[in-house]
Amino acid sequence: MRFRNINIRNIVNEAFYTSGIIVDVRDREEFAAGHIPMAINLPLEEIQNGKITLPRNKVILVYCETGSRSMMAASILSSKGYRVINTVGGLKEYRGSLTKKSMLT
Repeated sequence: MRFRNINIRNIVNEAFYTSGIIVDVRDREEFAAGHIPMAINLPLEEIQNGKITLPRNKVILVYCETGSRSMMAASILSSKGYRVINTVGGLKEYRGSLTKKSMLT
């Protein structure tokens, strides 16, 4: 299991720099309540169950609320051959704006 850790405050810049995909591993309700712009939602539970639909040719930047779920997701994804960057601190440490999504869309 090999992945790199960065501070969550650098996630957007790192995504641009690596042409990576920002992945929120929180559940669907948490994601809808507010997430980092450009993020997609792939809950940790789905990753644990092998329901991974991410491209293997992209860097995957994972985050959650506090950093514990993203650490688990990073470990699983890296063991499956994905190039992963884990973000330390979670949304509690993120200082950028968040996007909200209606559960109806």
